[in-house]
Amino acid sequence: MVRASSIILLFVGFHVLFAQDEKCGTIKYVNQLRISKEQQVDLVAESRPVLHKSVLSPSGKFRIHFDTSGVHESAMLTVTGNRIPNSYLQYVDTLSKILDSVWRAEIDTYGFNAPPGDAGRGGGDEYDFYVMELGGGLFGETVPEYDYPLTPEKPNGQYPSYIRIENDFGIGYRTKGIAAMMATCAHEFHHAIQVGGSGVWFDDFYFYEISAQAMEPTVFPSVKDYINDLKTYYQDISSIPLFQRRLSSITAGYERAIWGVFLMKKFGTDIMKDIWNEMRTLRPVQSSQNVLIKRSTSLQREFTEFALWNFYTDKRADSIQYFDDAKRFPEITYTSTVPLGVAEQSIDKTSKSFLTNYYRVVSKGDTAFFLVSNTNYNDALNISGQAFPYSIRMSSMAGNDLDKISSNVFARFSVSDAQNWKFTSILHGSITQQINVSCFPNPFNPGGKNGSLLINADNVNLTSSTELYIYSSAMDLVYSGTVQPTLFSGKRFAVWNGRDNKGNIVSSGVYFYFLKDQETTIRGKFAVIR
Repeated sequence: MVRASSIILLFVGFHVLFAQDEKCGTIKYVNQLRISKEQQVDLVAESRPVLHKSVLSPSGKFRIHFDTSGVHESAMLTVTGNRIPNSYLQYVDTLSKILDSVWRAEIDTYGFNAPPGDAGRGGGDEYDFYVMELGGGLFGETVPEYDYPLTPEKPNGQYPSYIRIENDFGIGYRTKGIAAMMATCAHEFHHAIQVGGSGVWFDDFYFYEISAQAMEPTVFPSVKDYINDLKTYYQDISSIPLFQRRLSSITAGYERAIWGVFLMKKFGTDIMKDIWNEMRTLRPVQSSQNVLIKRSTSLQREFTEFALWNFYTDKRADSIQYFDDAKRFPEITYTSTVPLGVAEQSIDKTSKSFLTNYYRVVSKGDTAFFLVSNTNYNDALNISGQAFPYSIRMSSMAGNDLDKISSNVFARFSVSDAQNWKFTSILHGSITQQINVSCFPNPFNPGGKNGSLLINADNVNLTSSTELYIYSSAMDLVYSGTVQPTLFSGKRFAVWNGRDNKGNIVSSGVYFYFLKDQETTIRGKFAVIR
């Protein structure tokens, strides 16, 4: 066993590393838990602050601890961001009213479970806030009480907690005064709900920050601090997978809060409550998938729509259909800008799961945008970080089996694992088509290990009466019949077993398919190799 004194020194080092360059200091306590489990050492509880006074909020739900003098004395600010002497009572009174508003929103209205009690450690059964000088731009931190576990047997143990909050939000803070206080209360109290109700999945804390940061503009729509971190995501959107763990101090999860904003605008706050209820037993990716499937959709489908919402920001903003604050968001950064000529050219790249690459394609006065989204659920579930290849062939002229995007832009998107991708093209601000790779595997071997062809039917009203026709390269009818819908990786497919109407396996060659419902016909071609 490692001596307790050694552990304390180690954790002090983490405080310096994380508290100085992040908005929320909760991550350092999660890292304490992670290290203690990995190294099998005893976790030393951090002593609660000792401050001069405490008062209850008007609702009696919160106890606020504060100093009336010295370094931790709280203060209101002037319009220039300077402290107002002897204003600590005004600060505490403002804080108490904001906290009661947060409780009414997150507990009473949104339906989250209240944080568990701490057996009176702060002087009563109320939830405790400690007003302190934190410095370094740190807004606040939620401190789980690891010496008082509620579910010690679970890998995601649940803990009571208390919160430390900055005492003035003045000089050195990107958002100042009451707006910063509001953001911090909504954010940190949501962490208390998370660690007390759903427990600590310490390898997935990026999702805790996604959710807590998204809660800020949800509880207080006038507070826009979250946009400061969103810029990091939009500037590097093709390099930060939605479900990847922290990459650096600036990609802790705050910058991906826009995913939480997206979910709650589209489905309401209940969706976040339901995800956190699932997270009592499951990690974030699987919890999110389960909750979305219950809403007749999937992570894969919603991520591709999320990618589209992210395109409509800045000068393209549509705050009715997409994000409320879209005009304040920066334009996404393109993976590359491609000038097209008559000669066909190709982009051959790789992408990690739940990542979208955005391409700007210019041809003879037309400007098209290609959105390439990887939705590999199994990879996201394991957070393997694997990169998967894709290819886009394109030209300003028709030919070579390219799809028409506009009169001057033709393209064809190709991958080997079609079920995990979506390709969307946009022209003049409007979607021209959303091309899912038509079928897979292609080439197809009816006698092989994967003996069925899956035909993408996401754009068809696929029912048991949907008709499938297979023709040879000479346009002789090989097969016709109705198909049953099949769901695979969150998308709908029609299945063909590679046999003709007589039950014989078809021979090698090129074939065409037509999938028809009452309103739509999807067509494509594939090769059979036996």
